[in-house]
Amino acid sequence: MFFPADMNFQYFFFNTYPGFFLQVLPIALIAGIICFVIRFNRDKQTKSSIKVFSALLVCYLVGLVCLTLLFDIVSDVWYRLLYRQDPGPGYSNSWIYDFSLRFRPNAETLFNLLMFLPFGALFPLSCKKRSWKTTVLAGFILVCSIELLQPFFSRAFALTDIVMNTLGVVVSATLFFAVAGLCSKSDRNKQAI
Repeated sequence: MFFPADMNFQYFFFNTYPGFFLQVLPIALIAGIICFVIRFNRDKQTKSSIKVFSALLVCYLVGLVCLTLLFDIVSDVWYRLLYRQDPGPGYSNSWIYDFSLRFRPNAETLFNLLMFLPFGALFPLSCKKRSWKTTVLAGFILVCSIELLQPFFSRAFALTDIVMNTLGVVVSATLFFAVAGLCSKSDRNKQAI
């Protein structure tokens, strides 16, 4: 990712990772709010904290799908809204598969790791029954599903992405369950006193 000295709004919004994030943020927030309102009105038995974390999980998943699968469509919609003109040709129906494992220290590799860190905490927080295995398995299934669908949306399939995304889920799930275990142990010790 390159940030030129004379960078303008158009370059930032359409050609940088922070700009990509800003493009999908309104869509993700709207989906999370709709989920929260529906769940809050219909489900009176579930604790409010689980409802909030479920809405945050939906918000995260919608943002993730927009970034990984529907990004060209979202970007074109923003371009049409901002400039009131056709963005021009941008889609290619090339099927690109990369089965090699090349870990390059660049922004894309780091982004692939960071992109799935929230899943390891949001998924167990939005479930009544939670376990490390279930969280990692659900994360792995999500990662593989997205990666296998990407060629249908003019994106590349890469084995390195699967490894880095899954590593993000494993790291965050491990941290989440380690902290949760320490907190529950601390609560039990306080109750025993």
